[in-house]
Amino acid sequence: MRKNILFVALFGLGALAFSPDAKAVDFEKDIYPIIKESCIDCHKPPYEDERGRTRKPKAGLVVATKEGLLQGAGDEDDGYEAVIVPGKPDESSFYTLMMLPMSDDDHMPPEDKAPEPTAEQKEAIKAWIAAGADFGDWSVDPEFK
Repeated sequence: MRKNILFVALFGLGALAFSPDAKAVDFEKDIYPIIKESCIDCHKPPYEDERGRTRKPKAGLVVATKEGLLQGAGDEDDGYEAVIVPGKPDESSFYTLMMLPMSDDDHMPPEDKAPEPTAEQKEAIKAWIAAGADFGDWSVDPEFK
């Protein structure tokens, strides 16, 4: 009986140590690669295309910088709306739009534009936001400095 209790206690501690909530999520290592793969093409800073036209990020959201992610979607004229609410993934459209059914028009990323994050990647984003959305030392993708 005592061995069973000890096993359950140790197993429970081991499971806790490997749960997404217990593991510290590192933005630069765990989250930004997902953003780079699935979000950056549509949400990079304004740039000039090959024809000299200025291209702006979709919905006014820049994901290549900490400042852009914290500022949110929108523009100077109409204001910005937060897409990340630290500690509240279910109130963070950055996360909730990924969780919509693929058939929903608001699902991100659009099916034909970028790879869909895996279930594990979505859980990492949820855990990162739930833990306070800490960016660590990261502030900008070097490609967009």
